[in-house]
Amino acid sequence: MKFGHVFKETLRNEGFPPEWVDSAISYSQLKKCINRLTDELAQVGLNPSTLGTLLKQVEDYNASTEQNDDQDRPFEYILAGDDSAGLPREHRKPFHPKLLFYVDEATGEVHSAKLDEDTRSKLQMLAVATGVSQLRVYEEPDQQSIASKDSVDPPSPPGGVNSASGIRKRPGYRTVEIPLTSDTEFFAKLTSQLSGLEALQDKEEKRMHAQIEELGKQVAHLTDPDKRLNKKLIPVWRQIFQIYIESGIFFGTTERDHKAHDADKAAQRFLEFSDKIARQGLVEKFKKPESLQALNSFMHVNREILQGLRFGQINHMAMLKILKKFDKQTALGVKSTFPKQIEFPEFSEHLAKAVCAEVNTQVISHVPLLDDYSCPMCMELKWRPVKLRCGHVFCIRCLIVMQTNKQHKCPLCRELTVVDANSANLDLELADFLKKWFPDEVKAKQKYNELMAGIDQYGEVYKEKCNVM
Repeated sequence: MKFGHVFKETLRNEGFPPEWVDSAISYSQLKKCINRLTDELAQVGLNPSTLGTLLKQVEDYNASTEQNDDQDRPFEYILAGDDSAGLPREHRKPFHPKLLFYVDEATGEVHSAKLDEDTRSKLQMLAVATGVSQLRVYEEPDQQSIASKDSVDPPSPPGGVNSASGIRKRPGYRTVEIPLTSDTEFFAKLTSQLSGLEALQDKEEKRMHAQIEELGKQVAHLTDPDKRLNKKLIPVWRQIFQIYIESGIFFGTTERDHKAHDADKAAQRFLEFSDKIARQGLVEKFKKPESLQALNSFMHVNREILQGLRFGQINHMAMLKILKKFDKQTALGVKSTFPKQIEFPEFSEHLAKAVCAEVNTQVISHVPLLDDYSCPMCMELKWRPVKLRCGHVFCIRCLIVMQTNKQHKCPLCRELTVVDANSANLDLELADFLKKWFPDEVKAKQKYNELMAGIDQYGEVYKEKCNVM
């Protein structure tokens, strides 16, 4: 099945909002522009086979001599205007593509010092058959007049490139432009549609920002530890968010997988996350309607990110396919030169990054996670936290063990800070925070510390005695 049909069916059947569908790349319209362009080229004797053959002979010569000398290309296709590609949409210049030949001013022969006689003859016959008078000779700006106008750019050296037009200068040759219109139409449509996708991305990001901000307020209200009714729900939310982070739905969290995920992989990860919280019975623990509503909103935000990923992915594919088709049917080679800055606005990945960052700061951050408050030695809650002079924090039990073993240096930075730590180093503010947010973990750690302190004083018999009691 042809891509154009698949693209059209995907836009129609995957539930994208109508505004998104209207902003998608118009693949069929761009194909029509390409067809009109091939007709224009054929009218002046430049079919894809001719252009491709000429370029291949130059490339073969360069390969055989281990050179890559663009000076000797018999023609050049320039996407003028691409110097503004990195600017905001409103400041970008429109594209003015130019198909150029370089003609000897004295003989009218097309420039190509390294082409064989047969190819050079074909080019000269093409120039004569078409008639230089029918072509538009691109007049180079007078360099002295440019210099006299306090131009920022100095005059281009012989054989250099005019910074204003992007056109290469070749001494003794005139630059001849083949008059084409359909290529300008093609790039005008394509860049306009890419700008439309950027505008849509900005709009969606703002809309989702407001949505996530409201969700964050709901979660903050439902997980306020000062409210007695929330105490049983906080561990549930914490477990859900911990599983969510570990799932790495949109971005990998391991050394082997640390890149952004495509739509298919992200959808699979999201499904696994949904199944896991369901299997562990976490959803059933939400009895209050507002808790279920907040969870549903959280899941909905993630589904919208997935939809954005999918939409961006198919539009990116459409852009690559249409540029490939442009090259295949014209042999002008634009895919490698189309400006990277606006090649695609990264609708999907950029939106996913922005929204995921919002979810982390506006929603998940309301529920402190255990991993963020674990002792780097025992990997358990750093209860009765001790803050060393170097700034690193350990639980009091691990500090006692280090001092008992005469380990005087901090295991993280190797500064001599363990030896002089005492009760004054207790971080009472952090201790209150941990007791407030992790009451069950604090009780378990207190019990463990008491047990280990008894073993330190009385030996293993203390543990056996505790078990009997």
